[in-house]
Order: sequence, then C-alpha cells, then structure tokens
Amino acid sequence: MKKIFLFLSFISCHFFAQSQVKIANIGDFTTIKGAIIKDCKIGYLTLGQLNSSKSNAILFPTYFSGKSTDIKGSAAAWVDTTKFCVILVDALGNGISSAPSNTENFPEISIRDMVNSQYIFLTKTLSISHLHAIMGVSMGGMQTFEWMVAYPNFMTKAIPIVGSPKQSYYDVLLWKAEWDAIETAGNNPDARREAMRKVAEIHNLHLFTPAYWNKSKKADEAYNDIQKMGDDYTKGNHPENWISQIKAMLGQDIYQSSGKSMSEISGHIKAQTMIIVATQDQMVNPASAIELGKILNVKIVELTGNCGHVATACESDKVREAVRSFL
Repeated sequence: MKKIFLFLSFISCHFFAQSQVKIANIGDFTTIKGAIIKDCKIGYLTLGQLNSSKSNAILFPTYFSGKSTDIKGSAAAWVDTTKFCVILVDALGNGISSAPSNTENFPEISIRDMVNSQYIFLTKTLSISHLHAIMGVSMGGMQTFEWMVAYPNFMTKAIPIVGSPKQSYYDVLLWKAEWDAIETAGNNPDARREAMRKVAEIHNLHLFTPAYWNKSKKADEAYNDIQKMGDDYTKGNHPENWISQIKAMLGQDIYQSSGKSMSEISGHIKAQTMIIVATQDQMVNPASAIELGKILNVKIVELTGNCGHVATACESDKVREAVRSFL
C-alpha cells in the first residue's frame, strides 16, 4: 500500500509542474472597496514539483506590467526547483489575470486585492494552506510586503526584492507622471495606445541610473533607442492595464492596510524575512524597505551597481546566492 501511495504522490506532483500558463477561475471576487470582478481569472504557471505534503511551495507574483512567463527565467535561476515548487502568478490587472483589457467594467484595485485574489487561488484552487516562501521583484516585492501583513502566518519566509512597503513621495511623482501621460491623450483608444510612447521615455529613464545610460549609450543613439522603446511599449502594453496597476501601487502602504504603526509592525509580521534592495534605484525608492528591515532586524542585501532598478538582472548571481542560502 505504501508503494502505491508514493507512486500516486509522484504522479500528482509530476503533473502539477507545467510550462504553459493556466487560468484559474476563482469566482466573483470582491475588492477591498466593495466592487466585484465577475468570474475573476488568475493566470499561473509552475516550476518544479509540489511534494506530497505541499510544504515546498513558493509563490512568485509578477512585477508591474509583467507576465508569469516574463519572470520564469529569474525564478529558475534563483530558486532550486529540484527542491521547491515555484508558483508564478499573474497579478490582477496584467492582462493574463482579470484586467481592464479582458474584463468589462473592471474596477479600481489595490495591492491588497492582488494578494487576496492569490490567497483564494492558493487555498481554493491548489488546496495549499501554507507557503514555504513568497518572493517577488518590484511590484512583486510590494505584493510580498503586503502578504506579510495580510496573512502573516501563511508563509514561513518572505523575500521582497526591490519592492517597497510604502510608496515614497518620489515614487508617487513617477507613477503619476506615467498615468498623466496616458490621460492627456483623452478617451480615444488609439491615442491612448500611442501615448505609451511618452510612457516609454519616462519609464526607461528611471529603470537605470544616469551613469548606466551615459556609459552604455552614446547621445547620437538616443533617438533610435527612444523610437524602438516607444514601438515596444505601444505594441506590448495595454494603457488601461498600465493605469490599473499604477493606481494599485500608488496606494501601497502596509502600515495603513494592516492598521499597525511602525512600532507595532514587528509584532505583526511573523515571516522570516530577507529584504533585497538596489541602493541606486530610481524607480522604487529603497528607503522604506531599508527602514522596515531595520525595524524587523532582518538581513538586508544591497545591490550597489549602477543598473538601478534593473540591478536584479545585472547582479543576478548575488541575488541567486542570497536567495538560495536564505531558502
């Protein structure tokens, strides 16, 4: 009987791992403001195999505007998928999961709504009641911070990477500038898509540091680069999805959502935590993450190169070493 049980466990775990995106319907989802997303869809894919006790699951939500297929490479590089099952999940608003581009009357959402929808997906669709870890990059890091306060006992470990527990004034200026660049185009869908060219300039300006751009590019290359960026953003990004996730990030504040002050937050967060920041990040200011790390007295890994927000790619080996050691 034991041999049969082990064989069946292997079969179920084997088929859990999948290389193609699947769509889970979690039913009608109510946002924290009381709006309803009818037949809410959550996209996901997995790497590695879930063990029979479901104790090796790691949730990895997407970054801003990203898809689960976009973060597959990072997850495979940073996490030992022979030991862990990584569940890559598409955040609400990204166009794979429910979003303005695929859902009529899609309401305003928050980072907490992304987290709540993922909790329902994990517990109801996958029957997972506890995560070994949750980790994410950028907006995925924001979701990780939010998970830590929304469901403090649901994960053993948490690794927010170049994310923020609370938006800084600088971050708000950046995201509002991108939102305004689309809104100034008016209501014409074609004009709003074309406005993504302006967004491309703002966004890519902040992805890296001035030192990086000046060292890697020449001034006379700028026009062609800007043109290509605009083409890519116009084709690859839906403006209403972009605004939807920007609005979610603008409201990010784990102290407000948890109802805990800075002096109280360490008693509320239960997960063993490691925070990874890029010290020259000009897209997600690292100050709030560093401040929380000091309050929690946890390890803070600093990426110090001139790649700015994209330091996780430029210093991927450092991230990999830190993540694997911590897990």
